[in-house]
Amino acid sequence: MKAETFGVETRVPVQNDSTFWRKKAPCAVVLALMLASAPSGTAAENLKTESRMPFLHHIPLRDAEGRMISLPPLFDAQGKPQEAAANPYSTAQTCGKCHEYDIIGRGWHFNSAKEDIKPGRPGEPWILTDPVTRTQVPLSYRGWAGTFKPAEIGMSDFDFITTFARHLPGGGVGEPPKDKIDANDVRMRRFLVTGVMEVDCLICHDSSGHYDHDSRFRAMGMENIRWAPSIAAGLGTLGFAKSGKAAADQWRPPNPVPADPPLLKYDRARQGMENHTTFNVARQRLASSCYYCHTAESRTGDARWHSDGDVHIRAGMSCVDCHRNSLDHMVVRGYEGELGNRAVNAGMVEWRAKLIRRNDAAVSEADAKRLAEQQVKDEMGMVETLTCRGCHYGSESAKQATARMGGRLGAPAPVHKGLPPVHLEKLSCTACHSGPFPGAAAGAVHTSLAHKLGLPAPARTDNTPPVIVQPVFLRGQDGRIAPHRMVWPAYWGHLNQGKMTPLLPAEVSKLARAKFPMLTSADMMRDPYNSKPLTNQQISDVLGALSGEASKGQAVFVAAGKLYRLDNGKLISEEHAAAKPYAWPLAHDVRPAGQALGVRGCADCHSLDSPIYFGTVTPRGPVEASHVTAKPMWTLRGDNKTLASTFAFTFLFRPMLKCVCFSSALAILAVLLAFGLGALYTRLNNRKP
Repeated sequence: MKAETFGVETRVPVQNDSTFWRKKAPCAVVLALMLASAPSGTAAENLKTESRMPFLHHIPLRDAEGRMISLPPLFDAQGKPQEAAANPYSTAQTCGKCHEYDIIGRGWHFNSAKEDIKPGRPGEPWILTDPVTRTQVPLSYRGWAGTFKPAEIGMSDFDFITTFARHLPGGGVGEPPKDKIDANDVRMRRFLVTGVMEVDCLICHDSSGHYDHDSRFRAMGMENIRWAPSIAAGLGTLGFAKSGKAAADQWRPPNPVPADPPLLKYDRARQGMENHTTFNVARQRLASSCYYCHTAESRTGDARWHSDGDVHIRAGMSCVDCHRNSLDHMVVRGYEGELGNRAVNAGMVEWRAKLIRRNDAAVSEADAKRLAEQQVKDEMGMVETLTCRGCHYGSESAKQATARMGGRLGAPAPVHKGLPPVHLEKLSCTACHSGPFPGAAAGAVHTSLAHKLGLPAPARTDNTPPVIVQPVFLRGQDGRIAPHRMVWPAYWGHLNQGKMTPLLPAEVSKLARAKFPMLTSADMMRDPYNSKPLTNQQISDVLGALSGEASKGQAVFVAAGKLYRLDNGKLISEEHAAAKPYAWPLAHDVRPAGQALGVRGCADCHSLDSPIYFGTVTPRGPVEASHVTAKPMWTLRGDNKTLASTFAFTFLFRPMLKCVCFSSALAILAVLLAFGLGALYTRLNNRKP
């Protein structure tokens, strides 16, 4: 049994023998009297340390039903060893005991499917990749142009989270309410057996370095969703128990949901004498925690030793110094104009009003709400000070005078000596300072979300799908030129009256598996990611196999910027809007001033071979290289080639022009000096004695 006072839980261990009441009854009576005299109405969530020192989380665990997890004794009444088996712990019930879990769950990492959240500028999508069918489809619940929502391609929320669970923190679509799950939905009803995917707080906040992402990935692959946080945290294992996937496969409504899910085999060494577990957590996350999901590596293989990394990280800063968030976990993304994309929603006001009333019980609910709205709006003004310009130069929108002046966290004020001010109007800070130094062509880059970085896998190469290239200099939403990453969609689908419907890889395999080239074991060893392009004949064969139902529309293949279709049995390739690449801005790694674009002079950008104008971008996809044509970056931006090349051409004569100008100036000065001296001489000679 248990009792709670001031949000602190007092547990009384229950013994099975008849001596319990004789030995413990006096203590229980005293405890009851203490509880009766204690003030009531203080919830556990109101307990705050208000200190910058991390709190030692030596806390009891709770399961999904909110019950405290208590392991059985080491030996039973007969002296036989007992297995430390119990339900897996729930982050919602355990962490939510003191932290506002519902408010946290509205944060940027969890709210992609919420309709009251503005999507903001385009970010990196999830890319559904299948090496056999050569599929790579950009997906996002945020509705960014160039991406598909999972439902648009026939993917359920359950399939989405199990596909991308490796880098999903949980919550959002992975945590549907039980009463909203339709038992007739073959895929979604699996949540009732496997459990929902709660926000796993330790993914970001674990500071022990022992959180096991690989174990979590493997647990999710077996659909052991409710057990995955416990397994990843090293609390225990499932051993040889039946997986959640097997249980979900066997369950058939209207039979009741299995009521006896496998118990977790806990590691007793992690449990204290009072069944409390110690977690090493920190509010200020380490950069290594962010890097699991946000690594972008363009130097493959052993070439990474050439990289200096981000200048801010090297200086001792962490990611969250700039990408900050309050309790609502609405992380500052750090781009200019973000303030207009951050709507003040009810969740932000709700928890802030709760804090106001906690600190001053005399404040009414209506007044607390008004104060909360004003506080949130005032804090929103600080968002612009966490951009590159806002941190280094300051921001007029900031409420604090120190923030308006800039220099946050010791940021130096850039001088940009000799740089015409128009450059700061036409270019983003990242154009010169972020990503790899641009070359003659955009190069391949691997990212955590697209290439499963952080998990053991065969060596990835520049051809490993999905192929993403960087830096591509495009104009952002603010009209400034900025470096981007770019990926070209590749998928099979149907085009019906102008509407494109991609097919899931499983459906393509079902209809045309035999039409795809089969790899030998030797090929798999050489190319485990099956990156060999398809030939024209192979594309034609697959399209023919997908053309069975005319009512669905014409079978098409989208790849490397083109749409492929059959016209009277002949393969046709053409430009199409559905084949356009998807691009999103990049911001890291940040290079210091000495490695910025333009540090070597104007010719870094204004020459006939400068990357920002004449660097090439080659569409990449699972088709032969003869099908694609490289394009210069001025084309992708819609710039005027004549103007760009003419202006760049003038820089060839800049040194000569400078010599001519200086020589002319000296000649004019000499002439003026000669005339001046002559006039002075004449005047002196004509002066009367």
